[in-house]
Amino acid sequence: MLRETNPLAPPETEVVSTYRVACDGGEGALGHPRVWMSIPHDIGWVDCSYCDKRFIHADAVEKHAAFMAGTDAATGADKPAA
Repeated sequence: MLRETNPLAPPETEVVSTYRVACDGGEGALGHPRVWMSIPHDIGWVDCSYCDKRFIHADAVEKHAAFMAGTDAATGADKPAA
């Protein structure tokens, strides 16, 4: 079962091929300090705690789409109401 993450659509997403990613919020003064995050293998994505950008591992794109659509990617069934 997926751990609860931000149920709202992230402001920005990036599909990546590694399980360790860095985020600095973009260029210039609008950025934030660079942070390194590890994408959990069982979930497949992680959100930056500063800017909420979501990094999705390439192997979890379909799983993420099902999660955002409100279904359980493993079974295709609707997720239980929170």
